[in-house]
Amino acid sequence: MEHKGFQYDFTPSELRYLLFGKKRCPRCGGQLVKRKGFESVKGEQLNTGSDALFIPNAQVKHYLYFFTCQSCGREYTLEELAK
Repeated sequence: MEHKGFQYDFTPSELRYLLFGKKRCPRCGGQLVKRKGFESVKGEQLNTGSDALFIPNAQVKHYLYFFTCQSCGREYTLEELAK
């Protein structure tokens, strides 16, 4: 499957945590390891009402960040850690 574009989607608090936050597990205090993944979505799902950023039928990579604790093995999303 060929992708025609990509998208990162951050709130200000998520970006602040990703760049400057201490990567410690909220549950046990262990070190968190960052992993980047993606999901394939159609361009029409990511287009806004005012601007069409992507071709409607094109496949787009929507990147997501996950963090896994080395001590307890629990996995968190960037959204969960930024709260």
